[in-house]
Amino acid sequence: MHNRGRRPRIVVAAAALAAFVAGPAGAAEEISFNMAWLPQGSVAGPIIAEAKGWFDEAGLDVTLSRGYGGSRTANEVDQGMFTIGYVDPINVALNRQNGGSLRMIGVINGVWPAGVCYVKKESGDQRDIDGIIGLKMGGGAASPVHNILPAWLEMNGRERDAISLLRLEPAVVDASLLEGRIDLAECWRASNRAVLQKIARDAGKEVGWIEYSDHGLDAYGSGFVATEASIAEKPEALSAFLEASYRGYEFAMAEPDAAADILVAAYPSLDREITLQQIKELASLLSPSGTIETTFDADRIGATHDLMVKAFDLKPEAVKPDQLFTNALAK
Repeated sequence: MHNRGRRPRIVVAAAALAAFVAGPAGAAEEISFNMAWLPQGSVAGPIIAEAKGWFDEAGLDVTLSRGYGGSRTANEVDQGMFTIGYVDPINVALNRQNGGSLRMIGVINGVWPAGVCYVKKESGDQRDIDGIIGLKMGGGAASPVHNILPAWLEMNGRERDAISLLRLEPAVVDASLLEGRIDLAECWRASNRAVLQKIARDAGKEVGWIEYSDHGLDAYGSGFVATEASIAEKPEALSAFLEASYRGYEFAMAEPDAAADILVAAYPSLDREITLQQIKELASLLSPSGTIETTFDADRIGATHDLMVKAFDLKPEAVKPDQLFTNALAK
C-alpha cells in the first residue's frame, strides 16, 4: 500500500488523468486539501486515493490536512492556505457575500446530511416533527443549526422558535444529549451520528433521528470547494484531484470493509466500527439517485440558494445561485 501511514504531509495520486504533469521539468502539481474536521468517512474518497496511489498517477503532490470546522476551513481556502476544502454551501455563500471568491467545484453530499437526534425513551420510539416540538436542542456556538432549524420548522408550518436552541461548546453537545441536559442535538450522516450512536450503545441507550431532507429541506451539503483564482489557474490539476477522489468514493461504496481498513491504516486513532458505519452512510449522500453525482443540478442549486436566503439573511442580489457552484471541473 502506498504511504498509508505518512503524516501530516501525504503524497497521494489518481488515475484518470495519468498524462497530466504540471510545473517545470515535469514536477508534480501541489494540491492541499483541508478535510474540515478529523479524518472520517465523509472524506474517504481523497484518503483512499492517497492509499491507492491514484493522485501520483495523475501528476499530483497532495497534502491532506485535518480541519477545525467548516467556517474556518472556508476562510483558510479563501486566503490561499489550502487549494481545496470540504465546505458546505452556507459558508460558500457567506464567504462570497463578504467579498470572498469561493465556489463549490464538486458534489460530496448530494442531499443535506444532518438531522435532529434524540435519545429514545423506549424501543420503537420514532418521532415526527410534532414529537420534538417544545423540546430543547443544543448546538455548537458556530453551528449552522441555529439558523437551519428555525428555517426548517417554518417550511414545515411550525413556529420558528417552536424548539428552544442553546449554544454550547461543541465538545459537550453529544454528552449533554446522552446525559439528558438537552433533549435534541443535530447529527450528521457519515460523520458524528455514528460516533453518537456508539457512545449511546455503550451507555445502554439508543439514538433516533429525523432527517431534515425527509421534511422539505432540499439542499446540497458539503462538497469540494476552491477559489475562483485556483479554478482559473489550475483547472487540470483540480479536475485530476476530483476524478481521483471520486474514484476513491466509488471504491468505498463498492468495498466498504476494505475502505474502512484503508482509513484505519492511514489514521490508526480511528475507531473501525465507527469508520465503517460512516462509510456505509456515504451511499445515501453521494448517490441519492443510485449513481455517484459529481455535478450540480440547476434546480437543486436554486433550492440550496433559497435556503441560504431564508436561513442566513443572504442577500439574493449579492450572491446569485450560479456563483456558488460550477460543473466545469467535474467529469
